[in-house]
Order: sequence, then C-alpha cells, then structure tokens
Amino acid sequence: MYQDRFLIDFISTTLSKLFAGIGIIFFNFIIINFSNKDTLGILMMAISLIAFLSIFSKFGLNHASLRLASIYFEKKDKKAIIELILYVIFVSGIMSIIFTLIIFIFEKYIASELYNNIKLLEILKIFAVSLPFYTFIQIQKSLFKSFKLPALSNFSDIGSILFFCSLLVLISNYINLHITLYKISLFFLLSCILIFILNNLILFQSSKTNLVNVTSKSTIDLKKNLLKTLPDYFTIDFVNYTLVWGSIFICTFFYKPEIIGSFSSAYWFAYSLLFFPLILNSIYAPNFAINSDKNNKIKQKKIFTQNRNISLIITFPIFFIIFFFSDFFL
Repeated sequence: MYQDRFLIDFISTTLSKLFAGIGIIFFNFIIINFSNKDTLGILMMAISLIAFLSIFSKFGLNHASLRLASIYFEKKDKKAIIELILYVIFVSGIMSIIFTLIIFIFEKYIASELYNNIKLLEILKIFAVSLPFYTFIQIQKSLFKSFKLPALSNFSDIGSILFFCSLLVLISNYINLHITLYKISLFFLLSCILIFILNNLILFQSSKTNLVNVTSKSTIDLKKNLLKTLPDYFTIDFVNYTLVWGSIFICTFFYKPEIIGSFSSAYWFAYSLLFFPLILNSIYAPNFAINSDKNNKIKQKKIFTQNRNISLIITFPIFFIIFFFSDFFL
C-alpha cells in the first residue's frame, strides 16, 4: 500500500511540479517576446526582493509549520493545527506588513540608491502589497505537504504564480491591451491573491475531512516548540534562498536590467535540473517529521537513502541532456 501511495504521489507531484517548473521558463519567454529583456530584468529585481523579504517575514515559520503540522495531522489533531495556523498567520502577517510599510516609506531610496533604477518606482508599491500574500502562500505550501498533499503544494511555487501571471499577459495581448511593466506587476499581485484564496479553500476542506477534535498540547507548549526551532529553520530558509535566488539577487545591484533578463532566462533553464529532487522532497518531507517525532532513526536513515538514490538515478540523464544540448535549448 505504501508503494502504491508513493507511486500516486510521485506521478501527481511530477505533473504539478512540471506545471510550476514550466511557469518560470514560460514567464521569461513571454516577457521577453511581448515586452523586452529590460522589463524582465526589472521584474526579476522586484521578485527577488520580495522573495528575500519573505524569508524574514516567515522567519522559519514555514518549516516549523511543516514539522509540527505533519505530526498533528498524523494524530488528526484539529485543535492543535488550528492553533498552529492562527499563531503562524499572526506572526508572519505582522512581519510582512512591517516590511510592506518600509517599502512604501523608502521606495525612492530603494529604487534610486540601492538599485540605481528609477523604473522600479513604477512597481515597488505593487510588489510591496504582494509581500503578505506571497508569504502566506509559502506557509500554505508547507501545510499542503503536512496534509500529505505534495502535488497541491507545487501550485504555491513561484513558478505557478508566474504561470498565472503569464496567462494574464497573454489574455491582455489577445484583447489588444498594451503590455506595460505596471500591468505585469498588477498581474503578479492578482495571481498571488487568487492562489492564496484557492489554497485556503482546499486547506479548509482537507481539515474538515481529515481532522477531529482530540486532546492536544496547550498553546504554551505549541509556541515553545515553535520558538525554539525558528532560528535553525530561518537559517535553512536563508540558505535555500541563497541557492535559488542568491545569484540573481546580487546581480540586481550591479548589472543593468537587460543583462539580468538574459541571465534569468539561462539560469531558470539550468535550475530545471532540480525538478525531480524537489518533487521527492515534497513527498518525503512529512515522513521525516513524523519519524523524527517518534525518534525512529533507522526509518529516517532508510527514507533518506531511498530519497537520495532515486534523485541521483533520475537526475543524471537530465544533467547530460542539459549539458550536451544547452546551445540548442538556449
């Protein structure tokens, strides 16, 4: 039964991850063809900034939620999960609103002094409003994994947001609306809001179906478990951001937007190499949390080894295709 479940999760997660993975590449393609590399570069400046600030807005709460919610979901503890979600939403909401206000107040300094690009003034406020929604979407992504819905978690990726944004650009172009930097930014905000609402509906339905009221730990114990793990989870989140967005984020301070646009296109294509390892991580993550809570180190080691071996077997052929045919694809 476990193998059947794994196979179903793997296939469904692969399809949804393919959607999210294509979303980033598709966005780069659409913006370059319907606008230009300069526009793409400016958008990447704003998106990398929002992704960076969301790390501090969450401060590891997404990873802590993944661990604790996985444990509570296994126990079908509805009360504990609701307390967890409300606490996480309150803290991350306050933090993201603070950063949003900072961007509103210092937008001219950020655009002209930090980035030396006055065009950012057109869109910084829109992306600032997007920050709370983007932050909540990342937390929802962790909850989907905890609820053993790894396929749905991929629809909270940045690629999915950009895919919907690209569709809105295509629709606007089809009805002969002029595509501008400002409109694309509004499409990004609208995509974040739509995904946030859809995620809430799905999570509510899943909670209603799978959870029951049981005797759970107090709110004090819940907060204690959260707080003591946040510095470690924040470090993990920061390292993950550095690996994924770090090069683009640093380049935004030194290079012109058109160069960043060209680099972004090549970078996200190369990043597709991590497609299957990320899928497997989504499937295995709740099992790591559950067995960690049970202190079952033997099972943890077995899961880790299985995850690593499958990742290597699948990834090597993709690596060779990208390496030897990179000129063709680019």
